[in-house]
Amino acid sequence: LGEVISIYGAPLFAFARRQSHGMLVPEDCEDLVNGFFLKCLEGDVLQRADQTKGRFRNFLARSFKNYMLNVDRAAHTAKRSPRDGFVSLQSLTDDLGPALEPRTEETPEDAFERVLRCSIFKRLLSAFESRCLAAGQEKKYQLFLLHEIKPRMDGTPAPTYAELARELHLASENAANKILLAAREEFRSLLLAEVSRDCESEKEIQVECEFVLASALHE
Repeated sequence: LGEVISIYGAPLFAFARRQSHGMLVPEDCEDLVNGFFLKCLEGDVLQRADQTKGRFRNFLARSFKNYMLNVDRAAHTAKRSPRDGFVSLQSLTDDLGPALEPRTEETPEDAFERVLRCSIFKRLLSAFESRCLAAGQEKKYQLFLLHEIKPRMDGTPAPTYAELARELHLASENAANKILLAAREEFRSLLLAEVSRDCESEKEIQVECEFVLASALHE
């Protein structure tokens, strides 16, 4: 359950915001998500997931939608939230910020998918940074961030290898190129491993990887 909460807490919060059409304040949506996870903890909600009937994320979104439709906020949800909560509105806002805001053209399911992909990307980028630092390869992460991530997020041209080599005090453009190639491969491996957990075919894995990158880098 802890893993489910860490991956799907933010997407379910976004789902609740969009499903409520502005009728619920963020704190209400936080209560709903916590109440749902408490129900998962106490019952067999997650055990009913069946991979032969589709992706786990779709099962979870449907289950949460049914929970929202059946819950009475005033009489039930407030009582169902655990004392400290599973999901913190403040931590979600700190982590994902504007990504949690509902889009007028989105369905609740669209909001769920978009925020899930942004969340996956942020977690993997953080994991990649930790791996690089632990291996004493801080410049690998910095190169990846400066060349692959920031330009796409900011809508600016990527720096040249010569510029990167000068900024990070590398021996040559070729050295910057080699390190960056290794960084791309390592991050791609992390991404493939993550999305393959909820995909049924190689083609679906590749498509989902592109969706994750597009959602996160254009948020």
